[in-house]
Amino acid sequence: MENNILQNIQSYFTDQVIDKLAGHLGEDKEKVAKGVNIAVPSLLLGLQSQSKEGLTSIFQSAKHLFASFDLHDALGKYFSKDDRGESAHFESDNIASEIFGDKFAGITQTIGKYLGMSSESVSSLFGASVPAVISGITQKGGHWDVAEVSQLLQANRSSFASVIPPGLGLGMFGSLFAKADVAKELGVPNSIEADSPRPAPAMAHTQREADKAKKGAGMWWILILVLIALLWFLFGRGCGNDKKDTSETVNTSLDSNKNTKPDSSAGSAMVDVKLPDGNSLQAFSSGIEEQLVQFLQSDYKTWTDEQLKEKWFDFDNLNFETGTATVTPASQVQLVNIARILRLFPDAKIKIGGYTDKTGDEAINKKVSQERANAVKNYLDKEGLSAQVVGAEGYGSEFAKVAWDAPDKERAKDRRVAISVRK
Repeated sequence: MENNILQNIQSYFTDQVIDKLAGHLGEDKEKVAKGVNIAVPSLLLGLQSQSKEGLTSIFQSAKHLFASFDLHDALGKYFSKDDRGESAHFESDNIASEIFGDKFAGITQTIGKYLGMSSESVSSLFGASVPAVISGITQKGGHWDVAEVSQLLQANRSSFASVIPPGLGLGMFGSLFAKADVAKELGVPNSIEADSPRPAPAMAHTQREADKAKKGAGMWWILILVLIALLWFLFGRGCGNDKKDTSETVNTSLDSNKNTKPDSSAGSAMVDVKLPDGNSLQAFSSGIEEQLVQFLQSDYKTWTDEQLKEKWFDFDNLNFETGTATVTPASQVQLVNIARILRLFPDAKIKIGGYTDKTGDEAINKKVSQERANAVKNYLDKEGLSAQVVGAEGYGSEFAKVAWDAPDKERAKDRRVAISVRK
C-alpha cells in the first residue's frame, strides 16, 4: 500500500509537468524532479505527524482551496493565470506552511542547499506538491475521513521516511518526525552535506529531542529488531520448499572471507559501524556494511582484477516481495546504508550480482536474479551513484553450491544479492 500511495502521487508529476515547473521556477529540470521526490514524502510525513485536530484543520483549508477546480487534475491550478496573465501563487503554499509550522523555512533552506536551489523555489515545489498529496490520500477528493486517513499515514510512515535521501536525513525536521520508525534506524546524519565532517553522531532527531526520547527509544528498538527477525523467519525462510523458492526468498548473512554463512544475521547483534567522516550507522555485526567499510579502507587497489572478481559481499538484510523484484520497505534501510557508504568512497566502483539456488527453471532463475540485481542498481542510480555502479548481472544458479534437493535452510545460502568492488 505504501508504494501505491507514493506512486499514485508521483504519477501526477509527468515529464511535461516537471518541464512546466522548471520553466515556472527558472530551475534545472533534474533538480526540480529531485525536489518533488523529496517534497512528496516530506509532506506525507508532515501530515502523518499531525494530531486529529491539526489534520482536520488542514483538510478544511484543502477543501477551500480545491473547491474551485477538479481534484482529478490536482496540479491544474498551479499553472493557472490571474486576470493579468501572471502565474498564481496560491493557498497550497500556505497549506505547506500549516503542515510544518515554524520549521518550514528551515526545511526549505536545508533542502535548497542540498539541491542547489533557492529556498523560494523549494517552497514553491512543496506548494505545487500539496494538491497531488491531498488528492492521493483522499482518493482524488472523494474521501475526507480524518481518522481513516490518519491511520493510513501512520501505517505507511516508515516507507515514506525511507525515501528521504540519505544526504538529508530527518534531522532537519527536528522532533516533527519522531514517529517515523525507519528514519530512526537509518542513522543518517542531520547535516545535508554528506561529504563534510560532522562532529555530532548520526541520528534522525536533533540532539535535544534525542535526549528527551532516550529512555523510551531503547525498548522500541528492541521491539523493532524482534519484529524484523520474526518477519524474516516467517517470510524469508519459510516460503515453501518447491520451485517457488527461487523467487520468494533471498539472503541470509555471509562471511565473505570464508564464503560460508551463519544461520541468520537477523539474530546477530546490531553495532555502530564507524565511518571515515566520523559518524556511524547501525548494522548487523559483521554484516555487509561493516565488511564493505573495512574493505574500502584497505589496500584493495593493489589487488588484481581477478582477485577482486572473486571477492563478494552479500546483503544480509535485503528481502523482496514474494515472486517479485520489489524490495520490501524494511529492507530499504540496508540500501540506504550502502548508498551512504559509497558516497564516502567516491573512487570506489562496484558490480552487483544476483543469485538463485538450483531449483526451478534456469531461464526463470536468470530472469529473477537479473531483476533483483537491477533493483539494487536502480536504487543507487536514483541516489546519484550511477557512476560508481559498473554493472548488475543475474547469474541464476550458475554459482549455486547446494544440491537442488537439499533442505531449504541449506539452499537459502545460494539465494542472494551481492556486491563486488572493482577498480
